Amino acid sequence: MFQQKTSSARAHRGHFQGPLIGFLRVNRSVLAITATAFAFAAVGIHELPAQAAAQEVVEQQVGLQSIAVPRAAAQPVDLNRDSFAVTSFTTVQWPIDPSSRVGDPFGHRAAPCAGCSTFHRGTDFNPGLGTPIAAIADGTVTEVGNPSGELGVYAIIQHNIDGVEVSSVYGHMEIGSMHVAVGQTVTRGQLVGLVGDTGESTGPHLHFGILNASGTPINPLSWIRAHANVPFVPAS
Repeated sequence: MFQQKTSSARAHRGHFQGPLIGFLRVNRSVLAITATAFAFAAVGIHELPAQAAAQEVVEQQVGLQSIAVPRAAAQPVDLNRDSFAVTSFTTVQWPIDPSSRVGDPFGHRAAPCAGCSTFHRGTDFNPGLGTPIAAIADGTVTEVGNPSGELGVYAIIQHNIDGVEVSSVYGHMEIGSMHVAVGQTVTRGQLVGLVGDTGESTGPHLHFGILNASGTPINPLSWIRAHANVPFVPAS
């Protein structure tokens, strides 16, 4: 009986082994074909145009990631920069001590006197009667009044500040204190005159103004704060 059961079991296994072996043979063929296709695909990738496939790359760690860039892009780039040096600049200083009290500011205002304007074309400083007034920069005197009009005793000096033309105005100076004349070349810090009370004035002060190249007044307090680049030196 035992032998009969064993023979039956072998027959039973043989019944299943036939199809299984066939299945494995088929699948081995499929695997072989798949492996061959993969190999051709790999070869195809390596045979991409030379510009892409033959390009050498450099790997560089960035944090926890790795990136690849062309070696040419990874090399230092030689940058040729223009070289220049600042050889000179225009020195500018305040006309009076910059700590002097500011009176009437630049711009629209209620006229402070009968002959005064409602638009103030300068800034008034109150350093005290008789205080020396200095030229703010090298320049040429283009106009004086001794005295003349609402500014009384005044002088206008034309400057070239780093290539930009401006003119400085000094008004209400003392009678007889004018130290410059039209056409005269002056240097920064040179005495222009003394603080006075001439012209349309309500008290001793310096009317200081700045005109652009076309003669239009601009805010002189803002301008001198932006351009004064050397310590104040009293006029001499």
